[in-house]
Amino acid sequence: MLSNLHIIVVYSGAHPAHQRLLADVSAENIKMLGEWPTDGQTPDTKKLRAYISTPWKLRSKQADIIVIEGITPTIIMAPLIRLFNRRPRIIALCAENPFYQAFVVGKPLLRLLMFLSFRSVSGIIASGDLVTKLAKTHLKPLPIETRYPEVSESRLNSLTELQPSLNSHKIILIGGRDERYKGVDIAVKCLELLRNTYSDAGLTVLGFPDLSEKPGLISPGFVTDISPYLSSSSVLIHPGRGEAFGIAVTEAMLAGVVPFISEWTGASSIVEKVSSELVAPLEAEKFAKRITEFWSAPAEHRKALSDKCRRVAREFSAQVADQPSLVPFIESIAQLPFPKKRQNRSGKTY
Repeated sequence: MLSNLHIIVVYSGAHPAHQRLLADVSAENIKMLGEWPTDGQTPDTKKLRAYISTPWKLRSKQADIIVIEGITPTIIMAPLIRLFNRRPRIIALCAENPFYQAFVVGKPLLRLLMFLSFRSVSGIIASGDLVTKLAKTHLKPLPIETRYPEVSESRLNSLTELQPSLNSHKIILIGGRDERYKGVDIAVKCLELLRNTYSDAGLTVLGFPDLSEKPGLISPGFVTDISPYLSSSSVLIHPGRGEAFGIAVTEAMLAGVVPFISEWTGASSIVEKVSSELVAPLEAEKFAKRITEFWSAPAEHRKALSDKCRRVAREFSAQVADQPSLVPFIESIAQLPFPKKRQNRSGKTY
């Protein structure tokens, strides 16, 4: 049936993982902001213009399905697409933190926009369990298909060959995009607390070139190879504030680096299979306490935990590699009734 459907994928960031996920779904796509990476390179005004102008460009398209990459683009674009062209069903590919901002932090305006915009959405592709949970809890009932980001086989093999420095007091944070979203403030405060006990404690933060360095804190910015930084660390810290998943967590686990992550990071469902103590509330003191317990544990315990991280991450990666195609989900959305036209008091449809 899919060959008979006209499907358009509208990318915002055009993340490589999302392009792989949708590779067998569509023959037509629009990359509103160009090729990945776009974060940090595209002004917000340009993004807004693209999100407003693209629905107008789609007005004459006889599409059956339009997939929109991103929650924020969906909030803006879905009602406009429905206004200009009532034919297509809209599917939102959700892989960021606006659900967390709207429903957990509690931003009233964002929550209102979310409710209004998702009335125009027919289905959701969710990246990770956290997005699925928040969508099911707070939005209208919608078909939801959950998918997980995949680590390529070549990258998986290279990561599993690494040896972490389990006897060191070195922590790594792998970030990019937004410091608060990645919990950099909590990681830095955690380091300050740890240095009261471990004077050699160090934190390396990747992905934020403008971050000011201080005693124990190193900020190389963006790097092309994270392997040497993983090998020199014993701990990954990831205090995400609503991060849909956090592929860096899986990669660190494959390398044997023990992750300490927030309960509002999507990868928590995987990390908890190693130990619930690795998942903490968004408080620097809680992170510092649990990392201290790990560092003060016998070497045998640290090694066993590291080995379990590798095993759980390998098993998870194998399951992700076998994820079924999105084609059946897309087809099921295509079979939903067309949106009904409304009539005004004079009997005219619109």
